[in-house]
Amino acid sequence: MKTIAEGMSDSWVIEKFTDPREAHAFLLKPDVRIVVIDDEAIEESMRVWLLDQVRKHALHALVAYIAAIHSPETERRARAYSVQYYTSKPMDRERTLRVLHSFERAAH
Repeated sequence: MKTIAEGMSDSWVIEKFTDPREAHAFLLKPDVRIVVIDDEAIEESMRVWLLDQVRKHALHALVAYIAAIHSPETERRARAYSVQYYTSKPMDRERTLRVLHSFERAAH
């Protein structure tokens, strides 16, 4: 989360949820522009549900997906849900920050 916070200016509100179900109400807000999913603490069965919720309720949000462990299946699934940026841990910090900065510019 620290890298994500570093990637965004102070004008953004960052909400962190450890339970994907808690994020549902947040996704219903009309002004969600960027969503970053770090799947490390998310149960496998909830990952698809969360991606589905993002696409249903934050349709125009830019989405970054950070996989705890890379697998072709996880990447395919994320991209099938129109995730604009996919990476896995250990992630390239500088590249991820550049992507978040570009998301921020595009979302304004």
